[in-house]
Amino acid sequence: MTATGGALPSPPPPASRARRLYVRLRTWNSRRSVLLGTFAILAVLPVLFPSAYTISTLLFFIPWYIAMTQSWNISGGFSGQLSFGHWGLLGVGAYTTAILAVTFGYNVVVAMIVAALVTLVLGLVIGYIGVGLRGAYFAIATLAAAALMQLIMLNWQSLTGGTFGFPLFFLIIPPVELYYGALVLAAVATLIVYLISRNSLGLAFEAIRENEDVAQATGVYPRGFKALAFGLSGAIMGPVGGLFALSSHYIDPSSAFNLLYNLQIILLVVVGGRGKVFGPVVMAILFAWVFEVALTNFSLYNDLITGVIMFVAVMLIPRGVFGFRGIPAFLSF
Repeated sequence: MTATGGALPSPPPPASRARRLYVRLRTWNSRRSVLLGTFAILAVLPVLFPSAYTISTLLFFIPWYIAMTQSWNISGGFSGQLSFGHWGLLGVGAYTTAILAVTFGYNVVVAMIVAALVTLVLGLVIGYIGVGLRGAYFAIATLAAAALMQLIMLNWQSLTGGTFGFPLFFLIIPPVELYYGALVLAAVATLIVYLISRNSLGLAFEAIRENEDVAQATGVYPRGFKALAFGLSGAIMGPVGGLFALSSHYIDPSSAFNLLYNLQIILLVVVGGRGKVFGPVVMAILFAWVFEVALTNFSLYNDLITGVIMFVAVMLIPRGVFGFRGIPAFLSF
């Protein structure tokens, strides 16, 4: 009975399954729709362009660059760690996958999972040790760490082949399978970035990026969060390197450890927007073919082209192309 003597209203009947589905569809986040639509289009590209040559020389690099870009986005975009060492993690992932798959006969999927674990540990160690370094000092430290990884692979000839390289001709994987493997990795990397952007972990990363001292004063532990960010970032680079090795059929210390890839993914994150989810994906899609055309036709000037584009992008659009006013909110996230 209520205070006025009337009976309490009966609870509404539970919504039917069809009604719940209708409400869920109406409230479906448009940003999720954009992401799902983008990856759906990428999933049908091999059907539209079934040529093995086209898939292996162009299409493969689109999801490959997406995964690599989102990897750097976690550490460099969200937590603000300017890393020039991801090319080292890529090389370690490539050699780990190649050695396990060829020398020890592991399944390639298992080999790439182990590569992810190895680069995860390396990322945690680098992030934890380098927490006291900021800006250019951290960049130089990661660059030195990557160079050390390259020297180890170069001199460990009994395992890696040293300057003679490491052939993977015994692993013949169809280009379409490599493409979908890269697409799955790109989707997982983007999902991780999306989840980070929507929870307290992302807020902690961004607080460290904006002002580490203030973040620490508010209870955010920079050393732990920086190590976690770099570890997650490194875990993605391991399989990225594995896919590179499988698609190249042959790796050596100069090809697997290539600083140019590090510069390119920094460019894609800066232009797409640091700490954004969709911007780096779009930039990776747009620039993947540009990088490959430059590598094929202007190989002597490839580094110069990347450097000039990076300098112009940092100077003119520090907030990324999706940071301009007028860009729809469901795209600038």
